[in-house]
Amino acid sequence: MARGRKPNNSKVTNIKDVKEAKTLDECRDLADAITKISMSDKDIPEIYYNVETSRSVNEISVKGKKERATDDFLRAMQALATVFCEICEIGDKVDETLIHTVNFCKNGVILSAKVELTENGIPQPLCINTPAIPLESKTGGYEMPQYAKDQLNELKKQAVLYSQGNVRDKQLNFALG
Repeated sequence: MARGRKPNNSKVTNIKDVKEAKTLDECRDLADAITKISMSDKDIPEIYYNVETSRSVNEISVKGKKERATDDFLRAMQALATVFCEICEIGDKVDETLIHTVNFCKNGVILSAKVELTENGIPQPLCINTPAIPLESKTGGYEMPQYAKDQLNELKKQAVLYSQGNVRDKQLNFALG
């Protein structure tokens, strides 16, 4: 198990469960088992799941070699740019923000992004991480807005679909065929 990660209540027991989930409940279990989603510069995601065995909880990852994410997956990832910019107080940089990692932790969600800044006409990307954003506040403090929670759920859904083989090439083949 990754350091600092605690097992969740998911029922994923091996990578086969990820690839073969069919029912809505099985897909929800998979979405709840996701610990991290990251996107490469070439739109190839890597999705991390907590996997329970009889002795421990391990983290496995699903990563495409050349299989790019679908447009829906990319849109779901980028939809988080608005809340990212709100939290980082750079609201005017939404269009220049590229979300590349969403990390689910016990304290909430950590978003990581590159923000394109330009100084003297030269682009200078800046990598920024949010602090852990609570999904629910127990003390009445800041918590993830409902629209962002909905976006996170859509992102997890797209991650599960990608893990099951829903990739851009198939999307293009379907559109062409």
